[in-house]
Amino acid sequence: MASDLTKNGKWMRWALGLSLGVNLLVVGLVAGAAYRFDGPHGGPGGSARDFGTPYIAALEKDRRREIFKGLRQDRPAGHLDRAARRALYSEVVQALRADPFDVTRVRSVLDQQASASVTVQQAVQDAWLAEIASMDASERAAYADRLQEVLARGPKHKKDQRKSRQDD
Repeated sequence: MASDLTKNGKWMRWALGLSLGVNLLVVGLVAGAAYRFDGPHGGPGGSARDFGTPYIAALEKDRRREIFKGLRQDRPAGHLDRAARRALYSEVVQALRADPFDVTRVRSVLDQQASASVTVQQAVQDAWLAEIASMDASERAAYADRLQEVLARGPKHKKDQRKSRQDD
């Protein structure tokens, strides 16, 4: 009888472990789906990037390449390189760990980041607008059709965005 209890006990532990594993898998799938389809990128209001993306996506691939190639070559004044952006993030991390907490220090860093973001956004807008202004009426009409298609499709998934960036 003791051996029956031991066998039942092992079997029960395996069943509970398997059940826990399946439950965690389901929770992970649900959480992943919730993040993918309604995560921070899908929140209310959107970001500046969300507003500008359809305009750029509707351009023909070669025109998109030219815009971004030009922006890489002629960085706008106020643009922060990768090292400068990382330094600002590091400064916030240090400020978060400091005691007492210095709200003014963090606000200053956030203002610098916002300013750099607006600078880049303005440069992209200027380049896009120059591209649109260089089009004749039929090219602009074709572009408007593509823009309408992009807007009707809605936002792409991250995987599609990564593929699109790799193609560019």
